Amino acid sequence: MPLNANQQTRADRRGAFRLLFICLVAVGVGNSMLFAILPPLARDIGIAEIYVGAIYTLSALMYLTMSPVWGGLSDQYGRRPLVIFGLATYAASTLILAAGAWAGQSGFLPPLIAVLAMALARALFGAFGSATGPAAQAYVADRTAPSERTEALASMTAAFALGGMIGPALAAAFSERIGMVPFMVLIALLVGACAVIVRLTLPENTPPRERGHRPLNPLAQFAFAADGRVRAFVLYGCASWLVQAASLQAIGFFIIDRLELDTTAGLQLAGVALTAGAAALIFAQLVAIPALKVSPRMLMLIGAGLTLAGQIELIFSGGYASIVLGFLLNSLGFGFARSGFTGGASLAVSPGEQGRAAGVTAATAGLGFLVAPLSGLWLYQAVGPTAPFMLNIVLSVVALGVAFFHPRVRVAVQPFEQDGDDGGMV
Repeated sequence: MPLNANQQTRADRRGAFRLLFICLVAVGVGNSMLFAILPPLARDIGIAEIYVGAIYTLSALMYLTMSPVWGGLSDQYGRRPLVIFGLATYAASTLILAAGAWAGQSGFLPPLIAVLAMALARALFGAFGSATGPAAQAYVADRTAPSERTEALASMTAAFALGGMIGPALAAAFSERIGMVPFMVLIALLVGACAVIVRLTLPENTPPRERGHRPLNPLAQFAFAADGRVRAFVLYGCASWLVQAASLQAIGFFIIDRLELDTTAGLQLAGVALTAGAAALIFAQLVAIPALKVSPRMLMLIGAGLTLAGQIELIFSGGYASIVLGFLLNSLGFGFARSGFTGGASLAVSPGEQGRAAGVTAATAGLGFLVAPLSGLWLYQAVGPTAPFMLNIVLSVVALGVAFFHPRVRVAVQPFEQDGDDGGMV
């Protein structure tokens, strides 16, 4: 009888988690580089801010639609195949994105056609590259006891933050030396190599727990978000991601315009701000959360409070230092918030539903980036530079209210598994 996927030695488990961590860092670098690269690229090509939103919007729609599907399918077919598929698709989509950027910069394509090509490339990532996150999260949930799961999931989500910290800095440095397009190609090759390494080395001998058939219909998977056990966590996650996505998309333009900078200087300073924010998120997930050892609800309360403070600071910022402080507070809060609602949802469901829970919580990111071109870039352009942050204050208050008042969050979540069950670990 084959060894169950969850029956790994602790050394094997640590090695597997480290490998997934590195893969998610690579994907995080690729995602975060766009927030530093796209504002100056848009100015170079000669397109308005709202058209940059098109690059995010279609991708976010696909991510929102497909994340629950991939999470559900990973319950049936195993985590490793979905991780590999997502990484390989991400690499391919980044190569297409680089080709679209090159065509726009060189004049080979008109600006709007180049934007369309880049938007379609990101849609490919949203539709198929979105398989990696839910599958990796469920892989970790399969192999951790309830008492350690929130901390373990926090370390996985911190991988995106670490990539978020490295990505803008690398984008600023490499874009100056080799150009934006070659840097995108380099990232695509790195993620492609990760897919190969996962295929060769990540241990998983059987599908995790669930062998039933899960529907491919996204609507059927979305229905799980309305389940009373996870509904409050999904609602909180939606509000948190709306704040984070709008902040990420607006901060580069905000720095350029508030400080009256050219695109080169704006790229450099936006890269520093994004790096500081990612560092704060990493600190929350890898240092503060393991040290505090508090409940998911407390993480949600801390997170919403800090994002609220950060948005207020951004609105009243008078210079670069205060802009960075506001963005840092927002990112620190999001680190607490994301670990809180992700861990809470995972603990609320059964072992056979870990993929579905991971899928619907991952889909909240898609919703955030789907709406952010309106709540961030459109408001920025049509109303004023501080308008996105004013809306984010309202959303932070909503998240704080859910964490404080919702009965599902207020009570201690009783995990399906008992703490004495280590998930088959030896």
